[in-house]
Amino acid sequence: MPDTRLLAPTPAEAVSPPLLMSMRDIAELGGVRRPVVTMWRRRHRDFPAPADGDASQPLFDPRQVADWLIATGRAERDAIIPDLSLYTIASLGGRSRPADLIAMTTALICLRHLDDDEPLADGADDVVTALRERAARTDPADNLLLSEIQTMPDDAGWLATVVDDLVEAAWGCKRALERVMGARHRLKAAEIFTSAVRPELARLIARISGAAERARRDGAIVVADVSAGPGDLLTAVVDMLGDDYVPMCIAAEVDPYLARLTRRRLIVHGLPPADVGVYIADALPDACGEADVIVTQIPYSPGEDRSAEAVLDVIDDVSLRLRPGCSAVILGPVDILTGELPPYSEAERPRARLLKDGMVESVIKLPGGLVPFRPGYETALWVLNSARESPWRGRVLLADVSDRELTDDVAEALTDDIVTWRREGYDPDAHTRAFSAQVLISDLVEPPKPLVVRRPRNLRTVTADAADRLSHVLSLETELDRLGAYAIAVRQPVRSNLVADVHARPTVISIGKLAAERVLSVLKGTRIDPADVIVHGQHAVLGSDEVLGVRRRGGRTLDRALLAARYPRAELTEPGDVLVTAAPSFGVLVDHYGFSVPEFPVRVLRIRDLGRTGLTPRVLAAMLIADDSPARPGGTIRAARRIEDHQVPLLASGEVARLDLLLAELDTRRNHARQEIDLLDELARTATAGLRDGTLALPGDTT
Repeated sequence: MPDTRLLAPTPAEAVSPPLLMSMRDIAELGGVRRPVVTMWRRRHRDFPAPADGDASQPLFDPRQVADWLIATGRAERDAIIPDLSLYTIASLGGRSRPADLIAMTTALICLRHLDDDEPLADGADDVVTALRERAARTDPADNLLLSEIQTMPDDAGWLATVVDDLVEAAWGCKRALERVMGARHRLKAAEIFTSAVRPELARLIARISGAAERARRDGAIVVADVSAGPGDLLTAVVDMLGDDYVPMCIAAEVDPYLARLTRRRLIVHGLPPADVGVYIADALPDACGEADVIVTQIPYSPGEDRSAEAVLDVIDDVSLRLRPGCSAVILGPVDILTGELPPYSEAERPRARLLKDGMVESVIKLPGGLVPFRPGYETALWVLNSARESPWRGRVLLADVSDRELTDDVAEALTDDIVTWRREGYDPDAHTRAFSAQVLISDLVEPPKPLVVRRPRNLRTVTADAADRLSHVLSLETELDRLGAYAIAVRQPVRSNLVADVHARPTVISIGKLAAERVLSVLKGTRIDPADVIVHGQHAVLGSDEVLGVRRRGGRTLDRALLAARYPRAELTEPGDVLVTAAPSFGVLVDHYGFSVPEFPVRVLRIRDLGRTGLTPRVLAAMLIADDSPARPGGTIRAARRIEDHQVPLLASGEVARLDLLLAELDTRRNHARQEIDLLDELARTATAGLRDGTLALPGDTT
């Protein structure tokens, strides 16, 4: 039974309104698909009983659900309790606009942070009135949070309780606030979500901005954003610098709501209020001072309304703000920042001028999907850093990672490419670049060309790649020779010894009848969460794709420990099990190895006594494949015939043995042929790739 002590009861005077969750809500909380919750209810008697609703739409107590998920090892307390608090905020805050709800929640977190982390729901008779008084004392000038807390409904004291729970569960105000920002899509706050960037992109911008090098060199640093939005980029820089270097942050944001949110966010991240200057304006005022590092995102506009001149004007304005030794990173639309512009047009000329002026250090074409609200919006980065005194003036670094996911490894390699090129203290020729190449600016502007480059070629890397590729080719050729020699020495003509003999068909019996007579066991596959499937686990996952031959065995696996923890009732295959699927079409596979996880809707046919039944796995599989099974008509949901209805002929024991020997011989020949085909395919791919990238050649005279 779940340990009900895991979640302490809330004091009566701070109880929030009753809240129940649906099975879909439970699936989202537990990070699984909706059918998994149904399976939990059926298989586990200790799963919480519905607290309300009816049979078609049962509703559950969220705290009981969270207790059960934690107690059964399906969720970690540190992860699920903050999520439960966010779910409570989203559900109970439905009477408020999402933007207002986030404003109140972040204001309460900021108030607690500024008020020495004192709990918000401190037992006062009127929680909301007490919060308004605390806010007036903490923010008398109303720069941060006073307005948001003063406009809280009189009956919203529950929100303070939930925010306290969130802060405690998230281990601090900063993490709690970022959990709220991370759930902005769930809270349906379009004002904040539309301009959000993925965290990995924000971290990349912070790393290549030069803020870390500047802070280590000077100790103090001013970071700016000329269009801050909700503060994603500034926050990423602050987090990257950590506690050792607390910067001063200045920003401009035309939307007062976003400007106040950015102020709160930066202060909760540890900046003193005096070091946060977020101006409600469309540009940074001259009086705010000069920035050492600028990170910014050019506001989105639809493609048909997008003005290249306006985008390039923003970049020009940023470049004019940079003093020698200062840098900037600008996120904008890929078509303008890297694409092909009409030659000598009103858009192409200012881009060429920016390049020739020596302020553009690097141009990076990014993968898609990094602005989640607009998955079709493709972006690029311009990194500005004056090269007027640099020996590498007249060159720009171009990088293209649009064909790969922005993982930590890719971001780290890309950062190394940029910070080790043309910056003080580095020799660009001493570093091997992974994704970028330095290009003469004159080659890009006369005549105008797109600002993209293929993967760079470094002489040392190319030479090593050529040697490795040639070695791989030689090993493939050697293996093909070995297989060929084996074939000549061992391969014998296939003689099935079949003869024409017209006789009565053997008696047939259905799979269902064989199961009823305990000749076969029919086992169901396990529903596997795709998020749990990995490449290098200990147990192969065999689903419909593997049974039908769409995927090779071993491409999808589960970790042994995760299998035991999350799928304790999953049944592993045994050597000789016959796997059958009817969806999306009928297929059969013999698992000769065992210890695999059959994935629903795959079924497992296990012969209970090989010596008694007169069947072998190979014969059973072959008979099922040869069965005249009608294809599923288009548009139907279920297969034309259930697996239990498929017929198996009952051959004489001698014929079963001889057929099994023939099938085994054919399997051996088939596996040998498959190895040779795989090697031939790999040799063709390697030769073509080597000729394409210049690491291999085919001399004219090979004699």
